[in-house]
Amino acid sequence: MISLSTTPSPFLQRILALSREATVLYVEDEAEIRQEMTEILTSLFPEVVTASNGRDGLELLRSREFLLVITDINMPVMSGIEMIAEVRTFRPHQSILVTSAYSDANNLIPLLNLGVGSFLLKPLNWEQLLPTLYKELSMALSAQQEIRYQQRLAKEVELRTAELHEAQQQVLKLSEAKDNMLALISHEMRTPLNAILGFLDLVRPALAADQEALGYLQFIDQASRRLDRSTQKALEFSQFSTGKKSIHLDEFPVQPLLTQVWGQVLESLHPDNRPQFNCDAVAGRSLFSDSDLVTEAVRNLFENAIKYGGEHPQVEVSLVARSVWLELTVRDHGPGFNTVALAQLFTPFMSGNIMHHSEGMGLGLALVDVILLTLGGKASGGNASDGGAWVTLSFPIGR
Repeated sequence: MISLSTTPSPFLQRILALSREATVLYVEDEAEIRQEMTEILTSLFPEVVTASNGRDGLELLRSREFLLVITDINMPVMSGIEMIAEVRTFRPHQSILVTSAYSDANNLIPLLNLGVGSFLLKPLNWEQLLPTLYKELSMALSAQQEIRYQQRLAKEVELRTAELHEAQQQVLKLSEAKDNMLALISHEMRTPLNAILGFLDLVRPALAADQEALGYLQFIDQASRRLDRSTQKALEFSQFSTGKKSIHLDEFPVQPLLTQVWGQVLESLHPDNRPQFNCDAVAGRSLFSDSDLVTEAVRNLFENAIKYGGEHPQVEVSLVARSVWLELTVRDHGPGFNTVALAQLFTPFMSGNIMHHSEGMGLGLALVDVILLTLGGKASGGNASDGGAWVTLSFPIGR
């Protein structure tokens, strides 16, 4: 029998305030106790469902959710401990309050191991029942709110992930379209540029006596070659960006490659305006990479170092093994990169932000970066403490 108290309990109103939508499952094999306890629980909760043994209680728990389960231990067919053990397999956070006429360790220890924190001895009394109900109800509501929050969060994450994936696909499509358009424009520009350069060579002898006309031709020639070089860079950049460039790895000496590329870069400069060059620090060193791609990357660095190296450019090249990288550094002694340029050094079409220079399309360093990524390396750059700028190409040492 349940001992009731006529003294108002401070927990009663608290329980009533929390239990407006609570559902309770009460499992008890003794019919008299079950009926009496059900009447009390019905006065506290809007819905109370009963079962006479652990098996029936388990079936109810499999078919629907209950905020709180109150169960006896010793019952026929299936005990309360067996029922709780099964419930933990599919609803590990279910709030459970256990009632029993026995308090021996054989029952308490398994219950504690199953995460049951509330235990009441029969006969139940009002003073013990209400505080325990309030505690379990509060914990159950907190757990329910947490579960619902996690479910909402999971749905939100799923939704945002789907949106992000869709946005990424759009970006990839736009990027591919941009690269393809860039390749198309670059390819189409090469044909008329070649024609312009060819006709310049044809008309130059006919104007040999007209120095003013030759000056104009020289200006057209330089502008056309600069545009030709820019379109070539754009074409190469699009090939790397779309993964259409194949690579061929081999070991080769570094110094001859640098000397050859430097000589090719100097061909476009006036003989009286040729910068100083030093690559003694790489003598006898070798790289295992794609020599053609390294050539293209180094050519762009040399052109940048000359372009931004000041009135009398000085270019130095060094090769250092550091950790898992072989670092090839090209340095000039010019004014260095400005603050904005450092933040977007390898971003294409940003030449206007590098040392306030706007000539070209700004693909040089961007092409260097994508070449190094293709080779499994990385590109980095910055300003030297004693003046000038540097760009380092890091090649993986391991083959």
